[in-house]
Amino acid sequence: MIDAAAFKSLCEPVPAADFIDLLWRVGFSAEVYREAHNDLAGRNWDTQTILWHLFRHGLDERRAAPQRVEPQALVAMARLPMYGGAFKAKLLTYLSQHLFEHVDAPNSAGSDGGAIAERWDIVQALTREGGCPYFIAGDSHSSQYARIGAKYDAWTLPIHLLYTGGSAAGLANFASRSGYGRQLQLAVQTIRALPDANRLPFLLQFGQVDLEFVYHYRRVRDGKRTLDMDDYMAFCDAIVAQYIRFVAELFIAEERKNVFLVSVFPPALSDAAWHAGYLNADIAHREATASVEDLRSGIREIEIASLPQRTAIHGHYNDMLRAACQQHGFGYVDGMSPFLLADGIVDPRYVIPETAGADHHLDARQTYRPIRKLIWDCIKATERLAHSG
Repeated sequence: MIDAAAFKSLCEPVPAADFIDLLWRVGFSAEVYREAHNDLAGRNWDTQTILWHLFRHGLDERRAAPQRVEPQALVAMARLPMYGGAFKAKLLTYLSQHLFEHVDAPNSAGSDGGAIAERWDIVQALTREGGCPYFIAGDSHSSQYARIGAKYDAWTLPIHLLYTGGSAAGLANFASRSGYGRQLQLAVQTIRALPDANRLPFLLQFGQVDLEFVYHYRRVRDGKRTLDMDDYMAFCDAIVAQYIRFVAELFIAEERKNVFLVSVFPPALSDAAWHAGYLNADIAHREATASVEDLRSGIREIEIASLPQRTAIHGHYNDMLRAACQQHGFGYVDGMSPFLLADGIVDPRYVIPETAGADHHLDARQTYRPIRKLIWDCIKATERLAHSG
């Protein structure tokens, strides 16, 4: 049983019973929320206690839980005339992150844009109620930019095109194993035809896979055991050139003012992880012909750049990308500098502590605030362009 009156202050002047009933119709499950988190699972909490945890802690802590959202009910919740605009915005961004889940698997938003078109009327309705949609496409690192967040009564609505293990250079190769370049091309064509979609920020983040894995896999393939930093730099230059050619063909000049190319992150893998033969099996499957075992053995035999050297490579890639953005009229997002120490390598607080340097992703629990600011900066820049035009 729920004492609806206990929630009156959160949803005034909307009757608390109506608010909670609509929350159920949107698809929120108190039990799923509780069991999705180790510190809550198994607790003998009633539904009201779980709701209080969500409202008082879970929204701010971004405690995601698998939910199936009913789109029309979500729009109805967005239209509730609640006095507490900040609370409502937090709740809406929390719920709307599930809008594209379970659609066009395996990618959350549909790799070719079909799911986006199917639910575009919902996106537009949510935009009218304070939602701030934006597109983000990229490899697994781009998930850091598919972030929910609220600012006053506005709230982010990320539409994520996830291309796990996708390389920047591979996008232009429509014969690649992944087919990601063709899928992204189709998605952009679909989005281009949607009303007002061209007014929204479109972020792309590719390149980390190339720098951290493809280069080393090719060295194993070619038997290049000795590290050559000049060769590594030249590889970066070639990757940026291929990437820019692809995105310049993907977006015409008039569209590029709303398109932001996002830098790669600083490397987080430790030297010890590389010496142990670190390997990402999914990327290896897409980018190498050798078996996982042979590739791991080969990684142990080649000279891998140290963390400072690898960080310098990432910085060089970003410098080249920034210059290319200026030349071709794209926006640029610096997602590397906020995560560096004064000595130029990754700040340990952004390395996932449970893995001790054996994961190439940054710790999303720690990166939230800097990346949230970068996202809002892109949204505001696009809004200013729309108003000035």
